[in-house]
Amino acid sequence: MTPLALSLPALPVAAIETGLFLFAAPLILLMAIWAVITAARILYPEAPLPPDAGFRSRRRGEPAPVRLRQIVDEQRRRPAPVFPRVGGAPEGVPPGELGPDPLADALWERRN
Repeated sequence: MTPLALSLPALPVAAIETGLFLFAAPLILLMAIWAVITAARILYPEAPLPPDAGFRSRRRGEPAPVRLRQIVDEQRRRPAPVFPRVGGAPEGVPPGELGPDPLADALWERRN
């Protein structure tokens, strides 16, 4: 033990328990109140939620919120575009003089 620890008096166990109780009891009480209020707001909302927030605006042709699931489903239905391969070369060097690029070829094959 350090000299400082030897010189300090030991705290009584009752003081530690009282301090813990005074700190933990209000915290637990506040958490219980918060949980009850949250559950009540979920079970009994102030107003019913619409089935689809963008239904009316889509009928009128206005922009509407889109969910990620709708975007992913639409991307799955449509095939990905195939872009033409464009060869690049540093300035001053004709494109045919560099020779084949195995990394670019492998990336092109994996992409398409």
